[in-house]
Amino acid sequence: MATTAPVFEERRVSIGRVFQRALSSIALNPVVVLGLALLIGALPGFIMTYLLVQTGVGNPAALQNGTTSFGAIMTTAFISSVIGMVIAAIVQGALTRAVVSANKGRRASFGECVAAGMRVILPLIGLSILFAIGVGIGFILLIVPGIILLLMWAVAVPALVIERPGVFGAFGRSSELTKGARWKIFGLLLVLIVIYWLLSVVVGLVGLGMYSPSTATAGLSVANLIGSILVGTVFNVIWGTIQPSLYLELREWKEGGSIENLEDVFA
Repeated sequence: MATTAPVFEERRVSIGRVFQRALSSIALNPVVVLGLALLIGALPGFIMTYLLVQTGVGNPAALQNGTTSFGAIMTTAFISSVIGMVIAAIVQGALTRAVVSANKGRRASFGECVAAGMRVILPLIGLSILFAIGVGIGFILLIVPGIILLLMWAVAVPALVIERPGVFGAFGRSSELTKGARWKIFGLLLVLIVIYWLLSVVVGLVGLGMYSPSTATAGLSVANLIGSILVGTVFNVIWGTIQPSLYLELREWKEGGSIENLEDVFA
């Protein structure tokens, strides 16, 4: 049953409202949001990592003892990166759909969300590659340029999913929307980094305390395995709902009530 979406009339960017939008999206449609983050995001990534550890290819020590070659490790790393980008693109596109619907007070189905991600999968992968290259080079160049690009392109993904302006158009659209609010976005990213770090530390400590060689598989305990899935799911939920929520907040700030008919683009 649909509920009334919150109305935001104050014309300034509010990080509190960004979190409110994200949390409202999760609360309105928890099964779909958590299901997308787990089944499409965390679980495939975990399975891929587990298989790499099991085969020894993902273990650096295997290179030293001669059981695998440097070429095999590099090839595996490349394939893993591509698969990871595909997974991340589908999750982000799907969760963008869920957030947009939730801000209109409607629950989007699992199938609707996945279809939204699949519809722009190739442009999303291209955007992810260019994003990683650009920000990566920026960080190599004394870090600051990387941070600037990260802030400028903070909402490129939801802009691509919702407005479909093309890869380069999405970068330009994100730069336009974030202009004038990048310090606030920087603060938001710092908060998210702290949350992720704290969650990782807690899960790591629990896993270390529960570690037992008798229950470990390839050096990973059951707690480590569960913790990996948990951290991956929570990260996908947080970033997957915060990013489109930030996009909606910025678009409303810049363009007033222009978000009213956003859900129609998915029809």
